[in-house]
Amino acid sequence: MSDQPPASAEIPDVPVLRALGNRRSIRYFDASRTVERWKIETMLQAARFSSCQGNINCTEAIIVTKDSEYWEDLEECVSGFNVQIINQASHLIIWLTNLNAWYGRAVDGISSLSIAGAMAKYHGWNYEFSMTQTIPRLMSFPTERTENLLRFETGQAVANAMTAGVGLGVGNILIAFGRKPGGVEKTFGLPPHYRFTWGHAVGYPLEGADAGGQRPRLKFEKLFHDNAYGTPFQSDPDTVEMLKEKGLIQPQAPLPGRIQEMERIAADHGRDPGVLYFPEREIERLMADEDWDFDEGWRERARDVLASQDLPDYPDEMRETFKQLMAEHGIDASKFLPAEE
Repeated sequence: MSDQPPASAEIPDVPVLRALGNRRSIRYFDASRTVERWKIETMLQAARFSSCQGNINCTEAIIVTKDSEYWEDLEECVSGFNVQIINQASHLIIWLTNLNAWYGRAVDGISSLSIAGAMAKYHGWNYEFSMTQTIPRLMSFPTERTENLLRFETGQAVANAMTAGVGLGVGNILIAFGRKPGGVEKTFGLPPHYRFTWGHAVGYPLEGADAGGQRPRLKFEKLFHDNAYGTPFQSDPDTVEMLKEKGLIQPQAPLPGRIQEMERIAADHGRDPGVLYFPEREIERLMADEDWDFDEGWRERARDVLASQDLPDYPDEMRETFKQLMAEHGIDASKFLPAEE
């Protein structure tokens, strides 16, 4: 393996729609392979050029390898079901949001854009108004509002990085570090104006790059509104067919052989076989939910699970907990809870 990048002509060009369609959360990495440094840089460069308000560049990252002195501390912070993932990954990218960028870089960021030809009087920009009104107003935002804005921008940067990685054959997954709140900040001694945003495991897939197919999602019309809330933005069948041909929309999971692939990987690594199952009532309710876009392959798999698996019972002691949690957000819990006996 070489860390020197190949000639640009040797790198296959993956169309952006197909790269977006190819993206999966890879949960099985090949621990024997290390992602080349030039590919990591390419992902970071893609992140650097993501959209950011006022050109303030709030997103930073720490790239960590398994020989790092920090690895064991990070392993203690990651959620338990992600430990196996990071220990098979090649790198961890710790994405950070620098809140002080908003307050300390506003003038320079907007000034750099003006010279670059991005800020025009056409849109109402002028120096006096910017310095007496616009920039002071932005710099007066409370930290909580700034954090919400900038975390969104960090998310855009991460999405760019992941898409670039997919285009280079690199697997990605965002992982939770909820076991030890504040542990990442403490591990690296981060200043208080930094926020740890996401952990990002990177490596070469041990599973198929398609990870068993594109994950099911809610129906298009349930997510997007046309001019007014509650008016569905209708999906066009011709557009869907075009996007299938371009690779953005792909065959839905689980593809044939996916469950067998998971069993084989578990056996090869001495891990417990099997997958997570929910109670019969929960699976049947999900199958009947009109909001979800499940194709026939997913439904066939669900029917097979219902017919062949020893499914768990609903933990009735959690009923009141779930009712309370949903009530706090104004959600009617009756849809989600089995009838009381």
